[in-house]
This record gives sequence, structure tokens and C-alpha cells, in this order.
Amino acid sequence: MTPQRLTVWTVALAVLVIAGVLLWPRLQQAPAATVDVAGQPVLGNAAAPVTMVVFEDFRCPGCQSFELNVMPDIKRDYVDSGRVRVAYFNLPVVAPVAASEHVARIGECVFRQDNAAFWEMKTPLYRSQAELGNARRAVELALTYAPGIDAGALDACLGDPSSLQAVRDDAALAVRLEVRATPTVLVNGRKVDSPTASAVRAALDAALRN
Repeated sequence: MTPQRLTVWTVALAVLVIAGVLLWPRLQQAPAATVDVAGQPVLGNAAAPVTMVVFEDFRCPGCQSFELNVMPDIKRDYVDSGRVRVAYFNLPVVAPVAASEHVARIGECVFRQDNAAFWEMKTPLYRSQAELGNARRAVELALTYAPGIDAGALDACLGDPSSLQAVRDDAALAVRLEVRATPTVLVNGRKVDSPTASAVRAALDAALRN
């Protein structure tokens, strides 16, 4: 082999190696996580082939934007058709975290009384996000937006340490799944790169094709 041809082959091999190094991470897909949604607020058909998990904080502005701008179309196009179910998990991250945990406990306690009431309350509670830093006002808003909820039972639940533990269990799961921000979306156990409408739709469509 001539030196010139050897040089060409060497350059070609180097290009292939570099391309492989760059493309390999993209070709390697992390295994899907197993996320148990039992005991969580769930919206949609229990037998849906695709499960979308959302980690949120009611006091998180990005979660408010996701709820108001992304979720309505996801619900209309995927959940209402019975193809996707959505499970909600708490991840209190907005300071002061104690205030975020309080609102998360309200959501947990409403859910314990009525799953449907949780989902009815969720959007208007996000719309009232600016008021959620006030603990008493947050409870008042929950009772307003979920009028069928028993106020006494809600108060008792908020005083029960198990409601706080449930919130912290969600947060512990987030740590195990390496979820560090809200909102974070997982589709069939795989983390979506970005909680944008286009990214979530692409992930749902891919999962529905598999």
C-alpha cells in the first residue's frame, strides 16, 4: 500500500472513530425506570398503554406554565382518547420549601378524599399560585376549587404526619430517578428532555408506536 493511500485510510479511520464517539451516547438509550403510580393522583384510563409521570411543585412558575399551556392539549389529544394516563408526583423545590410542602400536602389530602377533586382543583390552584405562599389562604383556595371536599377531614389530614411523609416519599423517588427540577416529565419511565409541548408530544407518540 502506498504512503498516500495509507494516509487516506488513516484519515478515514480517524473520521469514523470520531463520529462513533460523538454518536454513541445518542445511540445508547438509558433503560426505562419503573415508576409505581399506585397511591398517586392519576388522570385518565387506568388501562392506558402509556403512562406519563409529572413531578411538580404547585408554587413553581414553570409548573404553572406547563399546567396552563401544555397540559390542556395533552389531555385533549392523548388522555381523553384513553391512550395515555397521567400520574402526579410532588417535588417541593421552591423556597421556602416548607410552604411548598404545605401546598403539596393539601393536594395529597384532597386526593385522599377524591381523586377527581384533585384534578378539578389542580388547574385553578395553579392559576392562584401567587396566593399559595399563605398557608391559610392555600387551604381556602383548595376548598373553593374542590367544593365537595370535607373541610374537617382536610384539616385532620393536614395534621396527620402521614400526609407529609407521602410528599417526602415522592421527593425521595425523584432523587432516585435523578429528577432535579420541576416540572419533569417521564413517559413510560423515560425522562423527557424538556417539558415543552413538542418534546412531550414526541415522547408520547414514540411510546404509543412501540
